Amino acid sequence: MNDDITQEPLARAVLAKLARTRGPDDPLGSLARTVLSGEANLQTAASISWYGTALHASFEEAMARRDTMSPQERAEHERQTRLLRDAGDDLTLLDDDDTEDEERPEGGQQR
Repeated sequence: MNDDITQEPLARAVLAKLARTRGPDDPLGSLARTVLSGEANLQTAASISWYGTALHASFEEAMARRDTMSPQERAEHERQTRLLRDAGDDLTLLDDDDTEDEERPEGGQQR
């Protein structure tokens, strides 16, 4: 594992997804773009009040959702988390133009 978590494939995938799917006035999208562009590292960016507040709220929301999961749902969530964590360098990242829901025709451009 790198000392800089943002160099890990999974972390970069999450940041890229946030940067791609969140608008310019969304603090998490802005944080992701700031870190990916190299304007600030993750620790510095997270210390900025606007970003830190959004990270805290998002974390609280995720914990609340987790707390409502059934034991089976939680076990499946934990299994999938382990798979992602173990994927490491084998993780394939989508290009910024790719989406999860659309497929490109062979040899064609996505529209």
